[in-house]
Amino acid sequence: MKRDWEIIRAILLRLESASTPNTYLNAEAIEEFPTQAVAYNMRLLSQAGFIKARILETSTGSGEIGAALAQHLTNSGHELLDTMRSDTVWSKIKDTFKSKGVEMTFDLVLSVGKGVMQGLLS
Repeated sequence: MKRDWEIIRAILLRLESASTPNTYLNAEAIEEFPTQAVAYNMRLLSQAGFIKARILETSTGSGEIGAALAQHLTNSGHELLDTMRSDTVWSKIKDTFKSKGVEMTFDLVLSVGKGVMQGLLS
């Protein structure tokens, strides 16, 4: 399974738009992507400290995630989303990585996003 930045952005945006600070977002609720891919990316965001989530592994040995429930963004999650919320900035971030032939990491997305935003403000 691969890290998918479009799924990551969708998760962060959905959590930010929740009506209460402790609304659970089920991986199945992001219907535009496969549930297991959403669950996997929720796990990655949780492991990196960007969201609080409950990830339940299956005991069947299938390798699938039984359930993934994202609860809320952490402060770091808000920082990450701030760098990728704008469609314009997000497009420039992706173009930068594509043109340089470099893989996207959380640290680099934050760094490049801040640089793109500073460039837009200059």
